[in-house]
Amino acid sequence: MFEKLVDVKNRYDEINQLLMDPTVINDNTRYRNLMKEYKNLTPLVEKYRQYKQAKNDLEEAEMLLEEGGLDKDFKELITEQLVENKKLVEEYSAELKILLLPKDP
Repeated sequence: MFEKLVDVKNRYDEINQLLMDPTVINDNTRYRNLMKEYKNLTPLVEKYRQYKQAKNDLEEAEMLLEEGGLDKDFKELITEQLVENKKLVEEYSAELKILLLPKDP
């Protein structure tokens, strides 16, 4: 799943660059097709970015807890963040699976 998401994000970035190219802008058909593809990929890429951020935050919280040496209040805060980010990662993962399903024409 994640290899496909990386490919989608790369394609999204590529389309973004193409849309700034004056030759593409002057070609109405190509520009329109790229805009349509860009619009279709945007929700998936945004959700993937949210997933990656939550995953990074989760890993950071786990690392801080593993290191130890935290005072009680800070440890509670990090534990709350860990639980919240774990929930977000699961939620975003499920949403990404749905977004990756082929669209009905």
